[in-house]
Amino acid sequence: MSTRTSARLAKRKGRSIKVDMVDAQDDVGRDGNFEEVESDQEEQRPPPRKRQRITTTKSTKAAPRKKLVRGKQGRLADLVNMPVDIFTEVASHLLPGDIISLSRANKFFRNLLMHRSAIHIWHGSMKNVQGLPPCPEGMSEPHFLALLFSKTCSMCGSPVRTNMDPFLLVKLCGSCRNTLLMPLISVPPSLISWIDYSRSIAPTKRRTAWAYVLRKDVDDLTAQYDEKHGSKDAHVLEAWIQERREGVAARRNRGLVIAEFLENLERGREREISDIKAARRSEVKRRLAEMGWTETDMEFGWWALREQRDWNDLVSQPKPLTERIWTNIQPKLIPLLEANREARLQMERDSRKSQRQLRLSELFFEIKQKDPSVLQLKAPNPVTRLTNAGSTISFTYRNPFPDLCHTLHWPLVKDLYETDSTVEEMEAKFEEKREEVEGLVTEWQNRIQSQVVGRLREGYTSQGETIRPTITVSNEGPDPLANVSDDLKLLLRADSFFYDTQTFSSLKVPVSFSTMISSAGLSGSLSAYASVIPRPVPNLDHYQWYPEAHEAARELLADMGRPDASYLEMKGVGSAFACGRCHETDSRNWERMVEHYVEQKRLHAKIQESIATMSDAGIIYNNVHDPALLVGQPLVTDYATKTLDAVSDPGPGRRQVCNLCEEIPTAREVTAYKPGIVKHLLDVHGITEPKAEEHYAPKVFNPSLFGMGEYDSDDDYGMSFGCSCPFHQMFGDDDYGYDEDMYEHGDLYGYDDDVYGYDNDMYGFDDEDDYW
Repeated sequence: MSTRTSARLAKRKGRSIKVDMVDAQDDVGRDGNFEEVESDQEEQRPPPRKRQRITTTKSTKAAPRKKLVRGKQGRLADLVNMPVDIFTEVASHLLPGDIISLSRANKFFRNLLMHRSAIHIWHGSMKNVQGLPPCPEGMSEPHFLALLFSKTCSMCGSPVRTNMDPFLLVKLCGSCRNTLLMPLISVPPSLISWIDYSRSIAPTKRRTAWAYVLRKDVDDLTAQYDEKHGSKDAHVLEAWIQERREGVAARRNRGLVIAEFLENLERGREREISDIKAARRSEVKRRLAEMGWTETDMEFGWWALREQRDWNDLVSQPKPLTERIWTNIQPKLIPLLEANREARLQMERDSRKSQRQLRLSELFFEIKQKDPSVLQLKAPNPVTRLTNAGSTISFTYRNPFPDLCHTLHWPLVKDLYETDSTVEEMEAKFEEKREEVEGLVTEWQNRIQSQVVGRLREGYTSQGETIRPTITVSNEGPDPLANVSDDLKLLLRADSFFYDTQTFSSLKVPVSFSTMISSAGLSGSLSAYASVIPRPVPNLDHYQWYPEAHEAARELLADMGRPDASYLEMKGVGSAFACGRCHETDSRNWERMVEHYVEQKRLHAKIQESIATMSDAGIIYNNVHDPALLVGQPLVTDYATKTLDAVSDPGPGRRQVCNLCEEIPTAREVTAYKPGIVKHLLDVHGITEPKAEEHYAPKVFNPSLFGMGEYDSDDDYGMSFGCSCPFHQMFGDDDYGYDEDMYEHGDLYGYDDDVYGYDNDMYGFDDEDDYW
């Protein structure tokens, strides 16, 4: 057959298809359900405006204008003129979404695809979708597929993004949901089990009920129920109810199958989008690599969060990369890559710097641990004559050591820290300069020591006292102090005390050399997270010599038979000391013990001034802390012994208060159990035969201290037992078991208020009761 004959036959067959399609419009055999898929809006749309003929005055010899073709003679002309069997074969490879789009392209394809004779085309497209559930009973294939794959409302045709509801078999826009849905709770309770409902048709944020139904279904169900119920036939009604229940259950199971398919379809779409993004990202990176950018440059992290967000907006898009898109995004990607590279390099530099800081701290810590000036000493226990503790104690002395911030003030160490290099390279340079670094450490230690020794020697000179650079130790074998300088021996003495002039308080608190170093942060903590701001050698000029504390310490050491003891051994026993002369039983370390005697000496001087001005003479106030008095009693005892002595014989009844001290304005209240008060009256006031109520009296409970101002002391609440149980030994047997003395600073916080100089005159109070 010739080519011309084949063309004529194809043309004739195409014409026959056109005639058949026109006649098919009146075909009564068309499935009515097919028509439900399409909206009547397409029929109501006005025809496109025709182009106006444009007259031209150009010469007829001009090139002829290209003829504009529309409709069937346009892009779809090939499909229109295609033989039916070939068109059917092509359509069998399309997806349902493509068939739906083609049926909505124009009237020709609508009439072709919506005819019952085209049902095999729809079935063929359904086979191209894996796992697609069968079409629900009573619904045409185009309608079902439109619900699944189209993006329009099944009622009004408006665009929607949500999936179809698998239980109500509708896809609704927002306005249609508001109009066509009603809450399930609004359905009569007797009908709820016979109607289809959905829990997912409304968005979660806008959901006001847990389930919804279609208003039309409710109206139809109500009408059917009224009809069956009105028939007065119980068998018919029962059969109808059973049929409804079975239908609802079947549709519920069918909805679960459709819901599972929709979930799988959504996951497939997500995988498809992810694959498209990955392909686009890979292509972008390939093109950038050809331009010289490395994979590391294209890896964004926490150091470039803003650039990472902009990068993802440009690269991670579900669109294939075309030349047009690449031309558009390339100028935007380059600045992001440059900023990311610079931020990453800066981050890497900072990371190497942190690693160098950590390693420098470790290297200096090694130097500190191997410091040859470290002293391992032994000495007699300062409390052996008072307790059963060991006769010898061991202690260690370490020189001041610079923190990393101090070492960074040295150019050598600063260069090691700030030069951008790896840890290994920095450590190699450090080892080359180790001797020089150790020399800088020794020089720094000597400068710290010389500052303090200068103040100490000035103090000795001002007091006219002979300098005694001697300390006693009990080490066996060679003398560990043989190579120790006299300056360091002076600093290690237990009677070398200073005070800080930069404190907010006007009181002088004695501090030893080790406390000074620790308070100033010169013990070399060498933390890897400490400050790295370079600091010069600290100035310790604000620490001054404390002659009163020095004198008190000398007296205590002489009384203890240890005039050349070091403060290391005295501090080594901790808070094991207690005053051996007064009524106070607080535990104190060596510095607080010295402070107690300094303050008691100052207090005694003030009391003597007050007694001299009193009109009622005759009150004696001896300074029991004077070494010249009470020669048989030690100045210092141990805390355990004094506590046991105080508890072993607390005496009957409540705590007593000294009335003579109450009469002296500058004296502090003295409270103790009767044996302690009797001893206080004898030692301090010289009263050999004290009398109750005249020289001492029971401690009066102050009810206002606890908000008990309405308490009547005449009332008997049965709270004064006068027993010697541990509770009343601690708090006294006064009413409610409380003792006012327990709220003094020393008793409450474990130190003596005399130590920190809580002087009544300082705060303008006449006595302690006024303060409280």
